[in-house]
Amino acid sequence: MKITTQAIADLAGVSRATVDKVIHNRSGVSKATRDKIKNIILETNYQPVHIRKHFREESQQIKIAVIMPELQENFMINLKSGMDSSLLEYQPYGLRIDYYHCNSYEPQPLIAILEHLKSSPVDGIALRGIKDEQIINLIGYFIDINIPVFTFDADLPESKRISFVGEDLYSTGRMGASLLCKSIGYEGKIALLVGGMNVDTSARRIEGFKSYLDESAPNVEIVAIEETLSQRIITYQKTAQLLEKYPDLKGIWNAVSHSEDMAQAVIDAGKQQKVRLGSLIFSPEVMRLVKENIIDHTIGLTPYKMGKIVIKSLYEYLISNVAPPSENIKTPIYIGIDANIDMFIDDMISDDMINDFK
Repeated sequence: MKITTQAIADLAGVSRATVDKVIHNRSGVSKATRDKIKNIILETNYQPVHIRKHFREESQQIKIAVIMPELQENFMINLKSGMDSSLLEYQPYGLRIDYYHCNSYEPQPLIAILEHLKSSPVDGIALRGIKDEQIINLIGYFIDINIPVFTFDADLPESKRISFVGEDLYSTGRMGASLLCKSIGYEGKIALLVGGMNVDTSARRIEGFKSYLDESAPNVEIVAIEETLSQRIITYQKTAQLLEKYPDLKGIWNAVSHSEDMAQAVIDAGKQQKVRLGSLIFSPEVMRLVKENIIDHTIGLTPYKMGKIVIKSLYEYLISNVAPPSENIKTPIYIGIDANIDMFIDDMISDDMINDFK
């Protein structure tokens, strides 16, 4: 017999709605019936595993520490919303999340938080990686004492982390190169904007970007790679400087946030349509600029899904001790152009942001 909620209901002699109440820890079921259903779930090895674990150890709380950048960008806001969604799903089964926030590119705040967690009881850690030897060693410390660490958005593959949840960064770089090359006709000078070279997102995307040029666009030259540290004013200033230094610049790919500021610098220089622009991330501002043909295309990531997956994967690892099937749990990416950008509004952003488009 396939074990489903209906099969459990039949074995217990109750309705499927009653089984659903027990599974989701809702009221309206007597203790005797609740215990009977729980025993059937355990005896039949019913999935998902978090339900079995919860029934065996109802008093046990599982605490995850999440270390992520401050919620100053749509991407991080949506990523945390996804995490909160998984928290709501698993909270009845003992999950708790403590959120810690730090700078995206400075290692010291992340190091300080990890040091703090040495003396603060925690079952698992999810963090956005920053390349730093001390951070790598601290991850190893937690792994060695059986506290799993997952990375998300920015990986640390050289560390002992269990798994990375995020896009295929190398493929994103190749995709960005292909799109920009098509926009400029496969020849000319281009520039890249990245957040910071001490995070894996920048290094891997650049690696993928360059590999595409080597293979398919020998007449395209990268004249500059500029770090913006995900700062709006720096993004604007770096773009303006590029336009002044390279008057024959044909394209810019912004492989991080705040492409609206890149676009504004191009507009202020009177070079819209002359300098082709590629973007990363779907945000209300970027999506509007794509519709207005100021930005040619944007590669949309899925932060909400990423947030849900990292909490779900780490939680299930904690309660089952079964590692994820892959070291990179890949999240989807999408290409947005003027003709299709509206299709992605509901998928790319959380409900509270949808009104920004209306």
